[in-house]
Amino acid sequence: MAAVLRSVKEIALRAIDNFAPELFQLNQKIWRNPELGYEEKYAHELLTTFFSEKGFEVTKHHTLDTAFRASSGLCKRRVVGIICEYDALPGIGHACGHNLISEVGVGAALGK
Repeated sequence: MAAVLRSVKEIALRAIDNFAPELFQLNQKIWRNPELGYEEKYAHELLTTFFSEKGFEVTKHHTLDTAFRASSGLCKRRVVGIICEYDALPGIGHACGHNLISEVGVGAALGK
């Protein structure tokens, strides 16, 4: 069992490493375009387009105008939810690090 877990971990890490440049670009684009909570139209479009291009099934404006759902559909028995935050704070932008939280969330999803 430990060997199987190591193998799964290695596959996930390799997938994340392969996307590292794209993940960094997402992070930087969100950082350079700070949007307050519930106003993240740029980040919403950026992330939903990215997930669509990677083959995820994307539901834009899922429950909120600036929320979305991206599903890989690879496993029907297990569901893993990952929450990405991408809003900024008034006057200080992404000092909260939400641009990094969204990068990590996207990376986790890609490491499926």
